Amino acid sequence: MTASSAPSYAQDQSASATPAVGGARDSDALHFALRPALWMSRVRGDTSFGGPNFVVDDGLGLNGYEATFNGELSASWGRFYEVMVDGWFFSTSASLNSQVAGSFGSVGIALGDQLNTSFSAASAGGEFDFTIWRPFADQTTAWSAGVPNERNTAPNGNYKADLRVKAIGSVRWYSAQLSVDDTTSAQSDSWSLGAVMPGIGGGIDLDFDTQGRVPWVTSVRIEAAGGVGTNFANGQQFTFARAGLTLMLTPQCGAEFGYRLENFTLSNDSASFDGGVQGLYFGANIKF
Repeated sequence: MTASSAPSYAQDQSASATPAVGGARDSDALHFALRPALWMSRVRGDTSFGGPNFVVDDGLGLNGYEATFNGELSASWGRFYEVMVDGWFFSTSASLNSQVAGSFGSVGIALGDQLNTSFSAASAGGEFDFTIWRPFADQTTAWSAGVPNERNTAPNGNYKADLRVKAIGSVRWYSAQLSVDDTTSAQSDSWSLGAVMPGIGGGIDLDFDTQGRVPWVTSVRIEAAGGVGTNFANGQQFTFARAGLTLMLTPQCGAEFGYRLENFTLSNDSASFDGGVQGLYFGANIKF
């Protein structure tokens, strides 16, 4: 090796160690993620139907945990943008001797009456996530210039850590049905409510590259998000919160678990429901 060739080799090594802005770790390509999950959830809330208020999970006995499907499909592009569609369906029922008295629609409930009750709810929506700040990335905001962050480079070229602070805009549809069958008095009645509501929120995602450092796990993601919305009609509104941990076993497939809360208020001229569905979830994260 000649003296003049040594600097050239050193320069090549330095260049290869410097992350390229917009490289593989910050690809502008379109990416999809499918996240099916089993949601172990329960309903809690209050309802009225032309009479006094009933506690759904206490007075009507609807307090059991149920295995509920929850699914999400998201698409991300351009480093700072993501859209998602999601949905879930929940259903539960109970039989009990009533510990409360009152009227539910056309049903007159007396203490000790034998009741068969059922509740179901569903939701579907679309969400747009805009990352407003990535403090550890080569490009920290959508409107800033990209500067390679060499100190935040894992051996495989990915970020050692990537924090995203996001703003969320969404539109959600909620539906709920509740029925009460008083077998003692042979009376039954039910209500059905639904609404579409826009909302806003925010969240954070924190990714760690663990390839070669944690056995069987290529990356770890911690995420949390929440938001509120309303259609400004009859006091109808919603609040959502979610938090989760994802362990990617390969770059394309991982397992996740966490907690979800969907609270909503629905009403019409005769009936109202103020409560929600909440619980732990377990699922998969499939990227393609």
